[in-house]
Amino acid sequence: MAGDGRFYEAEFPEVDDVVVVQVKRIVEMGAYVSLLEYNGREGMMLLSELSKRRIRSVSKLLKVGRTEFCMVLRADHEKGYIDLSKRRVEPADAKIKEEKFANAKAVHGIMRHVATQHGIAVDDLCMKVSWPLYNNKKFVDAHEAFKKHVNEEINMWELVDWTQPGTDLTPHAEKLKADIEICLKRRLITQALRMRAKVDVSCSEFEGIDAIKESLLKAMEASTEECDVKAQLIACPTFMLTCTCRDKTLGFETLNKALDLVKTAIESKGGEFQVRTKPELVGTEEEKREEESGSGSETGDSDEEEQDETMGNLDEKALKELEEKKVDDDDD
Repeated sequence: MAGDGRFYEAEFPEVDDVVVVQVKRIVEMGAYVSLLEYNGREGMMLLSELSKRRIRSVSKLLKVGRTEFCMVLRADHEKGYIDLSKRRVEPADAKIKEEKFANAKAVHGIMRHVATQHGIAVDDLCMKVSWPLYNNKKFVDAHEAFKKHVNEEINMWELVDWTQPGTDLTPHAEKLKADIEICLKRRLITQALRMRAKVDVSCSEFEGIDAIKESLLKAMEASTEECDVKAQLIACPTFMLTCTCRDKTLGFETLNKALDLVKTAIESKGGEFQVRTKPELVGTEEEKREEESGSGSETGDSDEEEQDETMGNLDEKALKELEEKKVDDDDD
């Protein structure tokens, strides 16, 4: 990434900042690294700052090419050197930085791609578009501004001044905007996430099948415009609640609310409720394996996709199975 421009307007990080670096070469006093967010600017990871434990072998702690999270100890703007510490970065801070870096990398990737298309310096384009968004206090960072723009919550072009000091890009503004829009929609539009939970719902009281149906229909009351909940029969008395939305947190909250609604409804009718599988995210690879697994699985997962379009998703076949189950129970 060195030589691809810097992510932010500042040429140097601040002291105590956590930065992302790539190890370039290991020496006796530590390791020389490149700061990935700052156009590959060189820094030194000091030997004494590699680990809180006693170091027996630097090669076990560092590898050339590996990405590390470091804290800035000193940054001399005049001489150009940056001293870094790996041992002072707490795991929680590294995790936060990892997410921020991923967002910043996505933003810079868009800037770099469009700049390359137009044969202009990436820093010139960043100066007009992404850097002002980082400095805008309305947003956490430029990535948030990009996402809000894609979701039509704001019009970020109202915040971009193509005439500000620097390289004049005004003659190319409309074409640049169009190409940035294409990249934004291609890279930042969040794909729909699918979540599910499995539950056992049964009722041996007089209302039986009606109580089960009513309780499962209660799950749909948790649905919102952004997150639609459905119920599917797997194999009596096991049902699966699913939802699809773009926000993982919202999906889990909605499914948990749906579970509570079902539990309250069926228990009020004298029935029983048990969670088999807590709400979980279903990946595309997992769904593919389930589709290819065929019949005979213990939980009947192979039938899940076939039932996706059924009512509620309790169709006549599902209701008939429940009726037969109830008859069998009564005979016992």
